[in-house]
Amino acid sequence: MIKLGVLCSGRGSNLQSIIDAIHQGFLAAQISIVLTDKPNVRALERAEEVGIKNICVDRKNFSDRADFEAELLKHLKGVDLVILAGFMRILSGDFVKRFEGRIMNIHPSLLPAFPGAHAHRDVLAYGAKVSGCTVHFVDEGTDSGPIILQAAVEVKEGDTEESLAARVLEQEHKLYPLAIKLFIDGRLKIVGRKVQIGGGKMKIKRALISVSNKLDVVEFARKLSRCGVEIISTGGTGKAIRAAGIPVTYVSDLTGFPEIMNGRVKTLNPKIHGGILAVRDNPEHLKQMAENGIEPIDLVVVNLYPFKRTIRKPNVTLEDAIENIDIGGPAMIRAAAKNFKFVTVVTNPDRYEEIAKLIADKGEIPFDVRKSLAAEAFAHTADYDSAITNYLSEI
Repeated sequence: MIKLGVLCSGRGSNLQSIIDAIHQGFLAAQISIVLTDKPNVRALERAEEVGIKNICVDRKNFSDRADFEAELLKHLKGVDLVILAGFMRILSGDFVKRFEGRIMNIHPSLLPAFPGAHAHRDVLAYGAKVSGCTVHFVDEGTDSGPIILQAAVEVKEGDTEESLAARVLEQEHKLYPLAIKLFIDGRLKIVGRKVQIGGGKMKIKRALISVSNKLDVVEFARKLSRCGVEIISTGGTGKAIRAAGIPVTYVSDLTGFPEIMNGRVKTLNPKIHGGILAVRDNPEHLKQMAENGIEPIDLVVVNLYPFKRTIRKPNVTLEDAIENIDIGGPAMIRAAAKNFKFVTVVTNPDRYEEIAKLIADKGEIPFDVRKSLAAEAFAHTADYDSAITNYLSEI
């Protein structure tokens, strides 16, 4: 878990958004210290309220910037990422070099337009139609570092600095935790003036398991759980896993919506398919996930209703055959296979041991394995659909 040091000068509303994101489990981070350059500000109270160490390093008590920054650095020892959250001081080049590529700031405009301390005033004075906010890495200039993420906000007729600032601040509170999460996940790389958002290490943290063929699935779930993987599951599969004493979250608890229509509708939900299909190097997708309370699903383990076995039964009815046409399963398989850049899909129990070992040894599944599993998954659904086609064409 990475350690954050947060620097503030005032009310600390962005600090609060980061605290909230940590408490909600969105950020796997710990705020080690909150520092302010002014006494008696709301940011100190926010830290105190949740038990975070907080110190005022009052700029007025230091004769020059070097001594002031030396005191800040003393308290930031051991911090992995420095977060400027309304910190109204320009940091020296020496300070920035100590945390090169590890200091973030958020600015209330779409940089490089309108840098400096009066962004909202300048936006209105120039008649800009769109403003917003920017999270960027800090360099030696003023609001000039490489841009990580941006969010746009319409400038409305009759806006004042206060009304515009309020709407921009709403976006800041969403954008800053997203940028920090990208850093935590190892997905930010500075190349010249640009920040590249890459795949990073695709750690397996959450798995959705919903299988008709339950061969070896309980032992597979046990191995995943021992590796710290959170398991989500549906009715029968979930009951089998829970009966073995393995922690499991039911899909209905995750979605807040019960399984209905005799199980015909259970996984067809944005919190499932959004978690599978999200493109995790797309800032807009990340923003929409945060706005809608969608968490990523890294591993999808699904095999389908036994349609072929059902139609081989003597005197099988059309009604029984149709009830064994899986809908949610193929949708999840295809979604995960489509998004194999970020998601691992497993349809064959013969692959469980291999996947469990990779997760235990590396915590992730290599890209070439994800790609081969995706091809296997599409073959699985194609064969399934072909069997349904043949059956309905012949009866």
